[in-house]
Amino acid sequence: MAKFKFIALVVIAVLLALARSNECKLKKRALEKNIKKYRKNCLKKGFKSSIGCESTERQLGKKALKKCRKIEGKLKKCEYSCSTDGGWTDYSDWTVCSAPCGGGSQTRTRTCTNPAPAYGGADCVGNAEESQKCNTEPCPVNGGWTGFGAWSHCSAQCGGGSLPRKRYCTNPA
Repeated sequence: MAKFKFIALVVIAVLLALARSNECKLKKRALEKNIKKYRKNCLKKGFKSSIGCESTERQLGKKALKKCRKIEGKLKKCEYSCSTDGGWTDYSDWTVCSAPCGGGSQTRTRTCTNPAPAYGGADCVGNAEESQKCNTEPCPVNGGWTGFGAWSHCSAQCGGGSLPRKRYCTNPA
């Protein structure tokens, strides 16, 4: 039983040591100093960040690379990251109008992936979708004949005449 207690205490001590090793050990001033050093000596000289920071396209030497990894490790423990705010893509093409005439609507969309927000960066501001009215002209309406009216009087009393009756294209006008 004593052996079990001893092993349990060792395990707890190791876990506490691991937890402490992953804590930020930098005070605010030291953190700010390391951030400046990281930006100036690493990012501006081509260090490829793993915490979302943009860097130049140059290559670092082995010694500088090792220093930058060490600084970045400290910054990670302090939960520091370079945020990337989201940016909108271009809008898509308008969708097909929902009606051929008489008023319809159509939409177009965009996404917040140019770039996508990362490392706590802000989401895009604005709407991802736009809509507008389309084909607002009234739909054409074909005319229709009314019923025939009554027969009118014959045009001649004898020898052949005509007996007309009328209808009109007003249904609708």
